[in-house]
Amino acid sequence: MKRIVCLLTNLLIFYHMGFSQIDTKDSTVQTIAYWENKEIQSYQFVLESFDVVGGDTINRRKINYVVDMEILDSSSTHYDVLWSYRNFGFDLQEMDSAYLSFIEKMLSISEGSTVKFRTNEYGVFQEVTNWEDISEFYQGGADTLKSMFGNIPQINELVDVTFKIYQTKNSIETQSIKDVMQFLNFHGGIYNLGEEVSFVSKASNALGKNRLEREVYVLLDEVFPEDNDYRIISFSEANSEQLASETVLALKTMMPNATDEEIDKLMAEVGQLSNTIENVSVIHGSGWPIYSKEVRNTGSDQKLKTEIRVLEML
Repeated sequence: MKRIVCLLTNLLIFYHMGFSQIDTKDSTVQTIAYWENKEIQSYQFVLESFDVVGGDTINRRKINYVVDMEILDSSSTHYDVLWSYRNFGFDLQEMDSAYLSFIEKMLSISEGSTVKFRTNEYGVFQEVTNWEDISEFYQGGADTLKSMFGNIPQINELVDVTFKIYQTKNSIETQSIKDVMQFLNFHGGIYNLGEEVSFVSKASNALGKNRLEREVYVLLDEVFPEDNDYRIISFSEANSEQLASETVLALKTMMPNATDEEIDKLMAEVGQLSNTIENVSVIHGSGWPIYSKEVRNTGSDQKLKTEIRVLEML
């Protein structure tokens, strides 16, 4: 409630300064970050995930955490932002006790972790600026986990696979900050009420930047002038042919000694690949998301992994 009061106060300031993002005359919205230097907002995140195999839903997991977002620096060209993670919790009812212990210790290591990133003046993501610190932080965490479990080879391998997404700048930006990307999903765009916009964007993946085309659809669903906020929806889908070719390249990187026939057999067993992202958000006129729900479906007709992440302003 305190955060909402602060936003309402900002609304009055922005109105007098002419910084409104909502134009009620022509029913348009421009999602721009009007964030004050040293301003802080906190968000509750809940991430649910599960796998669907042959019509059965398995491996249900739920993790929750809080992010404190601080504007470290603001200028006419960019924002420097700090995300601090805390209060991790989890619900892994279907997991065995050994795996529960592993997750509990892994999340305890993540407590207090930070991500610093830069956006342009509109709030569009540019880059992670402390990726080396993140890599070092999680390498230390990986070493601690291995030591906790007595350096058992199978556990060490699990740790290495789990923390691989923190090794490089590209892996961090494409795999480990999905919550940041969800938060900034609509920033920088201009949208007309009730008008669906479609375009093709270039997405990065584990192999590099701008390697995968995504068909994107965006709809400004409803505007609430009295609250100075709006509900906006997006759906994106990866190009299936590119997704398959990129997967083949990834397999060849992971299995350098595999023959083309072995790779083809694996791809045939996997089936038709798909990757979709749905996002429904309510965003305040100052550029702070109030609520967002994102659903990611990744996999094939044989096995589909679903992630549902919800963020709410505290």
